[in-house]
Amino acid sequence: MGQSKKNADPRLQREFNEAKQLFQQGKSNEAINKLQHVLRLDEHFALAHFALADIYHWEKKPEQEEIHLKAGLKTDSVSYPQGFYFLASLQYKKGVYDSAVVNLKKYFRLPPKKENDAKHLLKAAEFASYAVKHPIPFHPENLGPNINTKENEYWPSLNAEANQLVFTRLITVDSTGRPLRFPQEDFYSSYLDSTGWSVAKALGSPVNTPDNEGAQCISANGDLLFFTACNRKGGYGSCDIYFTMKRNGKWMKPLNLMAPVNTKGWESQPSVTADGRYLYFSSNRRGGKGKMDIWRAERTSITPSGLPVYGKVTNVEAVNTPGNESSPFIHADGKTLYFASDYWPGLGGNDLFVSRNEGDGFSVPKNLGYPINTNEDDEGLIVDVTGENAYFASNREGYGGKDIFHFVLPEELRPDAVSYVAGKVFDAETSQPLSPMVQIINLKNDSVFEETRPDVLNGKFLLCLPAGKNYGLNVETPGYLFYSEHFDLRDSYEKSKPYQLAIALQPVKAGSVTALRNVFFDTDSATLKPESFPQLNQVVAFMKKNPEWTVEISGHTDNTGTEAHNLELSKQRAESVVSFLETKGISAQRLVAKGYGATKPVAGNNTADGRARNRRTEFRLLKKIEDNR
Repeated sequence: MGQSKKNADPRLQREFNEAKQLFQQGKSNEAINKLQHVLRLDEHFALAHFALADIYHWEKKPEQEEIHLKAGLKTDSVSYPQGFYFLASLQYKKGVYDSAVVNLKKYFRLPPKKENDAKHLLKAAEFASYAVKHPIPFHPENLGPNINTKENEYWPSLNAEANQLVFTRLITVDSTGRPLRFPQEDFYSSYLDSTGWSVAKALGSPVNTPDNEGAQCISANGDLLFFTACNRKGGYGSCDIYFTMKRNGKWMKPLNLMAPVNTKGWESQPSVTADGRYLYFSSNRRGGKGKMDIWRAERTSITPSGLPVYGKVTNVEAVNTPGNESSPFIHADGKTLYFASDYWPGLGGNDLFVSRNEGDGFSVPKNLGYPINTNEDDEGLIVDVTGENAYFASNREGYGGKDIFHFVLPEELRPDAVSYVAGKVFDAETSQPLSPMVQIINLKNDSVFEETRPDVLNGKFLLCLPAGKNYGLNVETPGYLFYSEHFDLRDSYEKSKPYQLAIALQPVKAGSVTALRNVFFDTDSATLKPESFPQLNQVVAFMKKNPEWTVEISGHTDNTGTEAHNLELSKQRAESVVSFLETKGISAQRLVAKGYGATKPVAGNNTADGRARNRRTEFRLLKKIEDNR
């Protein structure tokens, strides 16, 4: 057992007490000198080692702290049990996990003072020890000099097509190379083509300002940008979330998202779902579980100018802890959340985690593993719509400072596969862009999976489609026939082939026609499948809103089979649709059933896709019913 006040040399004990008083008076250097003098006279004076370790802890000098903790515990392993806990903490932060586990177990054999903290640290150290011995595949690739420079590049964000990258760059020198008095954070953007990423260019005014902007995310369609700015005039708290949109290729003046998203606290690091319905972000607002928590705001409406309005803000409780959770990224599948935490078991500092919402709330977070995570701070991960490619910033070897890297995400960490529909809606006669409601329907239960309105200026929209389901697309707006499309992602999914649509809406007038792409029949049969009912109910609603019109329901086939069989089958299918409409209260006098067989193809019959386009049911406006009153 080492020296204590009772058995130490009185002169050394007196110097030790004087050193303690000096430290309490804020005279750290004098205290250190006196304690070092004590140890030169008696290197086994354990309390002097522990006192020096304490001073070095407060001065953030972990190497010296560790040296004196080890020396003190070697001499006296009983009277200062906290020493094992503090030593284990240092070793854990350094990545020496096995030693941390050993010292924590020694700590538990003594009367503990920080039992809960020590149990938490032991769990983390045991996890980290296992993770390092079982590394996962990880081969990061630098995005290259068109993106990365001698400055720091970080916070990458991608659109759904993965051909536009927006990131934050920290500028520390001016154009002449002289250091700036105040470093400047601005947004930069790069586009991907067959030759690679273009040279990144600043987004410019009005998004970039003389103040700092950072921690941004770009929407799936690339036309919306959410970001963080701090201490701005008219702000709510220290840092707020702002929003801007692109119109005619130019970014508009950013607007504060206001309450309830922003508070008197700190709000930052936004991530918006592909459909724009939910906004995830990190905040230290009141009512959380820890210091910084991840929160979710639900969009309730969109103003005429395009500003999203958010209502209820809820705590994502399943992923939050008494510690800090930050840098949320919600994948385009709408349910896979990546984030950083300094509290869930990890390898030290901030680790990256994934949690999935399967309908009943988010799952217990899973650490992404080593070497994606290390004993350094890791945060700011994003994943493209395919779920295969991840992007993050790191200060590992590159072009200087932090660089943006890409790597292939291990399969067990991937979100659900997602495709997307990129389309443009316009008037079939004038080609003028339109902004109707565009909905993705789950045909199994007739629920709206996702909806949006195209850009009012160009008619463009983008919607994401997680694989594994059978979807319908509906487009409706007053004065036009509805439009429908079908996407079956249950059995096959090609990540490289998103759907590109040019949707020409037909005005409500005689002769206008639209295909009922979500009306389905059993094979070689006129029996309607249940998945047809959402589309047919849409037809019923249109007929009731427009009671003055008579319509033709026509059936069409591909060229497989005999001409006589195809004509009869197509006629029977048209009659099945008419019968359904009659059961819903539509007068038979307003309905005409016709079968055209394979005589009116809309595509070639030499491919499977072409034959599928030709197998269809059409809805045609014939004439208005004359008013005989």
